[in-house]
Amino acid sequence: MTMLWWRILCLISAVLFIAGIIALVCTNLTKNKYYHNYYEDELLKKERSVNSVNSIYLTSGETRRFIKKYVVCKSAYEKYLVCNFAEKFRHIRFYVVQFSRRKRVISVLEITQRDLTDLSSRIIALKKSCARVNVVIAEADGTVINRDYVRPMSMVRLRFYACLKSVAIFTALFVIRHVIAEIMGGSFIYGRNVTYQYLNNSLNFIAIGVSFAVAVVSYLITVLSFRIKNAKAMNGGALEYEFV
Repeated sequence: MTMLWWRILCLISAVLFIAGIIALVCTNLTKNKYYHNYYEDELLKKERSVNSVNSIYLTSGETRRFIKKYVVCKSAYEKYLVCNFAEKFRHIRFYVVQFSRRKRVISVLEITQRDLTDLSSRIIALKKSCARVNVVIAEADGTVINRDYVRPMSMVRLRFYACLKSVAIFTALFVIRHVIAEIMGGSFIYGRNVTYQYLNNSLNFIAIGVSFAVAVVSYLITVLSFRIKNAKAMNGGALEYEFV
């Protein structure tokens, strides 16, 4: 009777795992919504060098008062962007919006720079899948132009996503543990007793406890990771491009 109950729990866990994965894939709980659509910036000129292709664009709308133009540099190994400011601001914050070829947002980088000594920004790394870019000003020297670009994700939705992910991890580990116990423990090879003894042993419950702990840690890491700013977005470097 004990074996039957464990198998029923394993089947229930498998169903919950599949349902959790379907929910995570179909609901797009972590997909942000954006206030602005893609705008085709004017291409000023395109320069080809030995190692890269550099495309200089004029910014659009209210952004041009603060950021005049930007260059997208593409090489065989990397892709990055450098902005040209209208003046040396004490504090400036802007968004670099990366789009796919189909003009769908794939990433939004929030860039902040203080006490500028040059009219050019730091180097901003772009995703390799980035095909189009928009630069949108947020604020400069206390003047707020766009308060937010990304609609904030509610903590309820984020915690629900983290919970679904943790449940999927726990149920997957539960099923894997039981399948290993059935096959390696001897239910199909050596007989019923070996698996029966393992399932009633403290090692079985320790394995379940470890699986639960892994799921809890996954929940905490998922929630925390969404609250930490992308360090790569703020990554600087030596300026390698001069605007002319």
